[in-house]
Amino acid sequence: MSRRTARAFSALTLVTAASVLTACGDDSAANPPGLADQKETSTSSAAGTGADVPKVSNPLDVTSLASDPCAALSSEQLAQFGLGEGETQANAGHAGKACRWKRTEESLDSVDFTVVAENTDGLASVYAAKDGSAYFEPTEVAGYPAVYTGLSDSRDSGTCDLWVGVSDQQVVYIMTNLVSAESAEASCGLAADVAEAAITTLGG
Repeated sequence: MSRRTARAFSALTLVTAASVLTACGDDSAANPPGLADQKETSTSSAAGTGADVPKVSNPLDVTSLASDPCAALSSEQLAQFGLGEGETQANAGHAGKACRWKRTEESLDSVDFTVVAENTDGLASVYAAKDGSAYFEPTEVAGYPAVYTGLSDSRDSGTCDLWVGVSDQQVVYIMTNLVSAESAEASCGLAADVAEAAITTLGG
């Protein structure tokens, strides 16, 4: 794994009264740290966001993808994106798993998909962390509220972090790393396309 890839691994966590985005690396897929003391922090983490956090009008049940995240994309969708079969990786010490799809065995291009199972605040936790983020750009994917945001901004180097609210309680995280196309347009565009495809898979 490149140092850029490791640096770009951003994940959701709650620390005392707020959530922050942190980087993680090694050979694991996008690996959200545990949301410690969730009951004590969930209210305070969203307190500063209020009405700024968009609501999800058509919530999706992502329970199945928490244990089988590679099922987020069908074979046809993988072919459309030029991705190979995914590899499921455990999120050590945390609920759920992550999936990594690569373009070819020789390519360093990859897409990671994770259901942030331990987060029960949805996008409120992501919004609560925006002051500590290098970039924060709300968007919408297939009618679902989303945010491009990360601890470091490596979009122009081919890495993009996208968080999508699939319900008011849960988010999914997509991280693209495109070494072959080092641009924000390519990396964030692919992240949005993968998110939309996963939403389609879920029936959204």
